[in-house]
Amino acid sequence: METESSHQQELQVALDAFIQTATMEDALEVIQQHPALLSDQADLLLSSIIDSARKQGHESTAQALDERRYFIRNVRQEQSEKKEQSG
Repeated sequence: METESSHQQELQVALDAFIQTATMEDALEVIQQHPALLSDQADLLLSSIIDSARKQGHESTAQALDERRYFIRNVRQEQSEKKEQSG
């Protein structure tokens, strides 16, 4: 059974990979490889990273991460709508 801390570490690694992507196609590929990025937990983790960047005065980084979070939320919404249509 996977421990909470190892799940958190895997989520952090996946989020780091997602943040490092250069294109939206690459970002979508990372999401497909790591569906946990669509979870509430991933959203909270990304939100805390954004808050931390803002508190440290890195507004441009925070804005870039906000755009990434918005992208994840859009993918999540699309998948939710597809499930509703097929179900």
